[in-house]
Amino acid sequence: MIGDKLERRTFLKYCTATAIGSGLMINPLTLLASDKQKKEKFKLTKPRWIIYDNGSYDLISKEIVLKNCRPAIDGQGVMPKNVFLGDSPKGKRIVYELPGGFLMLDLKTNKDSISIGAEFSGFSKAPKWFYPISQAEILGANNFFKQGYGTDGPSGVFPIDNPSHNVLPANWSHDGYMTFGFLGKEETIAIGNLDHNNFHQRFTIYNRSHSEGIRNHRIGQNQVFFESGMLLDEISIENEYIKLPELHFFTGNRPLETFQELAWHTIGETTARQGTTTSYHWIASPNNLQVSECCENLEKQIKSAKQNKLPLHTFCIKNYCIDGDWLEPFKNWQGGLDNAARTIYKEGFRAGISLSPFRVSDKSKLYKNHQEWLSRDRYNEIIVAEIIDGEQFFTLDISHPGVEKYLTKVFRTLRKMGFIFYETQHLEYGLKDSNLVKRKSYGKSSVQIFREICSVIRTEIGPGSLWMAGQTPYSPVIGFADIVKVNSATTGKWDSQKLQSFILETWYSHYFNNIYWQNSPGEISVSTMELLSETERQSLALWTGILGGAVGTSDYISEWDEDQLQLFRFMEPSKRQTNAYLPFWPNEEPIKVAVRYYKNHRAWGILFFNDKEESVNQTFDIFDLIEKENTFVFSWDNRRLAFGEQSQLTVVLKSHESKLFYLTEKNEAPDPKLTLGGMSPKEKTEEVS
Repeated sequence: MIGDKLERRTFLKYCTATAIGSGLMINPLTLLASDKQKKEKFKLTKPRWIIYDNGSYDLISKEIVLKNCRPAIDGQGVMPKNVFLGDSPKGKRIVYELPGGFLMLDLKTNKDSISIGAEFSGFSKAPKWFYPISQAEILGANNFFKQGYGTDGPSGVFPIDNPSHNVLPANWSHDGYMTFGFLGKEETIAIGNLDHNNFHQRFTIYNRSHSEGIRNHRIGQNQVFFESGMLLDEISIENEYIKLPELHFFTGNRPLETFQELAWHTIGETTARQGTTTSYHWIASPNNLQVSECCENLEKQIKSAKQNKLPLHTFCIKNYCIDGDWLEPFKNWQGGLDNAARTIYKEGFRAGISLSPFRVSDKSKLYKNHQEWLSRDRYNEIIVAEIIDGEQFFTLDISHPGVEKYLTKVFRTLRKMGFIFYETQHLEYGLKDSNLVKRKSYGKSSVQIFREICSVIRTEIGPGSLWMAGQTPYSPVIGFADIVKVNSATTGKWDSQKLQSFILETWYSHYFNNIYWQNSPGEISVSTMELLSETERQSLALWTGILGGAVGTSDYISEWDEDQLQLFRFMEPSKRQTNAYLPFWPNEEPIKVAVRYYKNHRAWGILFFNDKEESVNQTFDIFDLIEKENTFVFSWDNRRLAFGEQSQLTVVLKSHESKLFYLTEKNEAPDPKLTLGGMSPKEKTEEVS
């Protein structure tokens, strides 16, 4: 809880309860839970397979149908010489005799899902892309969910009938990665591989409509199709036989729980790192200081954190060298990196360092001395990854033995210096389609090469270090990263692309938070900024704090006033990873709602967050939020106003405003030492002891 010293003006706005239980008129589109849904517990169901003599098949569920499915190779549906149908241990089997070998599909019915298994035999080389399901016509689904490639997404839910929002041309296509889904009126199908150790996965949904005439009239049925493929990179097949990861379909009556079910099953096959302490950190801002000021600023911020008793875990240095020369800090870093690590460690914090291991600047010594380590295209030309203010950046060929040896030295040296927190940026540089680049070594898929170098890094930093991955593809870092940034930045005006991306990615990527890793929304700011109002800054901070992922800032702590210090203290996460529940996910209209359960207090924190431009007046049943008919309600601010036992909450929010409530079974106001992130007095005592 926020301390008693908090000024009234700071939190008065976001925690004011209005007309609780007043039964105001509500827009029916905003009431997302019907009476039937309120009474129905989460449950999984299993669709069934129907197989046809020509080798096509259907997936049939209660509401959603994928019709006339068939496998495809490199974008073309297979054209078999013969098709053989039979039974398999868990379902039905289809064998396609192809020129040069055989493809076998197993359509399985498992305990919690159905799946498609695939095996190639008789081939010495895999195709570039293989699709166990393609050309599948979608029936019965209203919306689809797509997960973005990685950090920054874009992820979201879109209407199937017209996701292009009437923008011509009428035909459209959307790609998703790692996870995909279909949402009907009463059921959700979440789709994905469970094994991400070897191949990258892509989903595509597209339509097919036709038009004719002077006025470009659309004619015929607007059909929508689905496919899911794995990038095999034309790898060699040992002994002419390969078994591919199974594609799973989890079907449930609640969207969030259905996607979480897929995530939980995934970590059974692609082992994730779990159980690490939730991160609460400070990272140097990349652009706010000259190099000559960095060392002095680090000491100043550490001193301020100590004086103000901020319970931060980590201080992380950033932009200390030219990209590529990771062990050669700028001359103005007094005492070198060793001194920076010692400066942080001796004050009782984790020493952190930020680097982009796969990115090389044209100003670096590495670029001048080892151009043979740089990625080249198929014409042997060095690939320029990007140009920023005239500075060129290149990608390391991570299949090169020299690169592996160099990165081993870098991370081993940094670990010996005392760094035990690592932010790795621009990891997307390392995952390259092997058909588009020239490799020093061949024979492995792009994901296998990427994960091998990640394994090298993980080994060198040690099992106890925290690894935060940024600008990264998602699925290949499962099992290596402890924290992953779902968004790059939280800067800009409210309507800026960066800030809107922050809000959307934290919302749509929440289903795997604290399952694959801790989600990090990016560093938040509680400082006064011209681009955001006080209300907007508080809303973003509270939204970050309640979700249950990593919490960090790049602000000048030394410039915070008492209100800002108290707000950031209130964000302190629980030592144990604990997720917020999003009761209306994935629907984000008109506002977003997050619920946090505090077990030791038998209480809930509920944040209502209006990220839209219009004001909102909405009534919620307590049952829809926490599945309790009624509870005692308090405003969660320095006043802790009591509203008695209630069965409804009416929330009035201005544009970009948030309000926070505390619900409890014991009719006790929130403990002043309980934080929004779940750090309780009991955990504090355990940490000290």
